[in-house]
Amino acid sequence: MSEVAVVGGGIVGISCALALQSEGHQVTVMEPNTVGEGASWASCGCIAVGEIVPLSQPGMMLKVPGWLLDSEAPLSLRPSSALKLLPWFSRFTANARPSKMRAIASDLARLTFSATADFKAQLQDIGEPEMLIERPVIKLFDDDAANATMGAAFDLARELGCTIDEISGHDAHELDPAIAPDFKYAAVLRDWSYVTDPKRLVEALHQTFLKRGGTVKRVGAVGFDREGRKVQSVKLTDGTEFFADQFVLAAGARSKGLAKDLGVPIRLEGVAGYSTALSDPGVELKHTIFYPKGGFGVTPYDGALAVAGTIEFASLDAAPNWNRADVLVRRAHRILPGLKTDVAERRVGYRPFTPDTRPIIGRSHRLDNVQFATGHGQLGLTLAATTARLVADNTAGRRLHVDVKAFSPDRFS
Repeated sequence: MSEVAVVGGGIVGISCALALQSEGHQVTVMEPNTVGEGASWASCGCIAVGEIVPLSQPGMMLKVPGWLLDSEAPLSLRPSSALKLLPWFSRFTANARPSKMRAIASDLARLTFSATADFKAQLQDIGEPEMLIERPVIKLFDDDAANATMGAAFDLARELGCTIDEISGHDAHELDPAIAPDFKYAAVLRDWSYVTDPKRLVEALHQTFLKRGGTVKRVGAVGFDREGRKVQSVKLTDGTEFFADQFVLAAGARSKGLAKDLGVPIRLEGVAGYSTALSDPGVELKHTIFYPKGGFGVTPYDGALAVAGTIEFASLDAAPNWNRADVLVRRAHRILPGLKTDVAERRVGYRPFTPDTRPIIGRSHRLDNVQFATGHGQLGLTLAATTARLVADNTAGRRLHVDVKAFSPDRFS
């Protein structure tokens, strides 16, 4: 069996490490940050099986120019990052064509439709099956215009196999009485589910990995040494190198620079998402609730309600704009009138977004012993176990249950 280095110990990286470890490989993970406090920590914690229609949908794209000029909009761009992001946005807007959207949604469906089964198998393996709550999520709409914006996306998702029931706002209130009763429309997304606590989940995955003989180095990666098509070692922030037979790049938003060092140019940008955990919310919520107009969702974690969302393009080293988290909490009163916000913990995490919304999974033709497992955007938690299964099967030379050509790191060349 091989010595494998996994660069990145977030939800995707540690899932890959566990899957490879179960195959008998000696696995070492490089993760410099606090375990569990990455992108999934500042999320709604959903297994978003039906989140297959790309963000570049036409109804969304019409709003983007105005949003970019509004620091409190669901999608914003810090001025200091504008010039650097022009190539990314050019590719992003090109994916707004109906044919592109359909192709992307079809590709994502092939991944997400196995996500729940893969995730449940992973939780069973680590002895934490109760961490998954199999309960649908609800999306809320104020009026005809808001509902119509999502109509085409719902139709495409249904066509590809998703189960979505459109109901009245009153019916949503009946399903979950904490929801304000005056929404006009709602939708119940029945394929979705959520976890009880994303941070505790990542911690549990790490603990299992360590108990089974894995190693976690609390350092980051700065580059690689390679000879021809084979990588020899990963260079670390402490000045050392780690030599291995196989490598997995799962460094999330920081994967772009590392991929460049490998000679594989990928299109990926880190996007800040914000969350606030309210540990004394004053309301009892039974479902994850999304309010697309406000750009956020609310999930009932163990011991707290998480108000999470927004997309902010900013440098990975920029200070968090906590006003974006505070705006979400203020807007949450619209959907939860009884919400109390006195006891709050704000969080931020950077999600690795590709311009075509597809993750980056598999090998580059330039390298023989490196696999990519990054670029999952808002689907990191959803696709972590599925990505890990693909990485392990690919390492073993087994036939993959999903064709990963559409997710190739070489597609950006």
